Amino acid sequence: MTMTSEVATLSSRPDSSVEFPAVTLPGPRAFQEELRLWPFDLPFPYRISHEADRVAAHSREWVQRMGLVSGEAALHRHDRHNMALFACVSYPDAPREGLNLVSDWVSWWAIWNDFPDDPAFVQEPGRPERFFASLAAVVTPSPQPLTPVSTDPHINAFTDVWRRWCQGMSPQFVTRTRKHWVDWFASCRTRCEHRRDSRTLGVEEYLALRDMTGAVLLEMDAAERAGGYEVRPEFLESSPLKVMRRITMRVINITQDVQSLAKEEAAGDQHNMVIVLERQQNLTREKALRQIHERIRGYTDSFLGYEAEIPHFLDTLMVPVEERTSIYRHAADLRSLMRGCVDFCSASGRYQ
Repeated sequence: MTMTSEVATLSSRPDSSVEFPAVTLPGPRAFQEELRLWPFDLPFPYRISHEADRVAAHSREWVQRMGLVSGEAALHRHDRHNMALFACVSYPDAPREGLNLVSDWVSWWAIWNDFPDDPAFVQEPGRPERFFASLAAVVTPSPQPLTPVSTDPHINAFTDVWRRWCQGMSPQFVTRTRKHWVDWFASCRTRCEHRRDSRTLGVEEYLALRDMTGAVLLEMDAAERAGGYEVRPEFLESSPLKVMRRITMRVINITQDVQSLAKEEAAGDQHNMVIVLERQQNLTREKALRQIHERIRGYTDSFLGYEAEIPHFLDTLMVPVEERTSIYRHAADLRSLMRGCVDFCSASGRYQ
């Protein structure tokens, strides 16, 4: 298959340069039902790890041991969110140790992720800056071994996650993922500033920020860490894999925005693609949702096209067959991340 010029532009501008094909969508009545009844049709199969129950039990114990959850109400909230499910549908091929790590990470994330929507957190002078700077400091290189030293359980829990995140991985991987963590914390701080200042964003500015706040780069790093493989940097930065990763980022962030819309709208959060489209383009809710579904179909169509190019791309570079496994594994993991996000958001009590 030869890449068209339309698709090739996706690597530099993954939205406005692509004219998405028309798709058949549900009629207006569907919009009168709860959003979760109108699922995204991603052309990837549903899969879940057989370790789901054991991973859920592990993370339930971990959040309590780390001091992140205390009391029946908080534990019930953790169970209702069921972040272990995210790990098991997004990384269905990972071994239990990797799933435990991912589940602990996202469970920790879910516990503090509402902070940017909390006026008390956002408005207190310097509090967001101190919190996210403390998290970023954990990944700063240090000659001392990582041990919990903070009185803040969020910092101690992340210290545990970061230590395990790096285990068995190459220095190149650690350097790359460290930057992704630091950039994520910085974007979360920026989101707090926008909320504090009641700042509204246009579509492109919003998507650029959402690329970072969504932490999908970290989800892709986690695919390598949990799966026990690494993709060579030159392949991560070369088309077609680079473009497939960008597409994955947008699919996850935008579908999650739709599925979390009711929750975020109730909290007064403007950090949502649906709301941004409605405001900037003066769209009705129905038209904004239709545009988003068309956009997602364009992304997944392009993803499949680029995925089909991978063998030819590797042939051109004369990459030995035995060195291609990690690349094919990563492409499969990108599929699972996209589909897993939609399935998790539909099932988790976090979005209902």
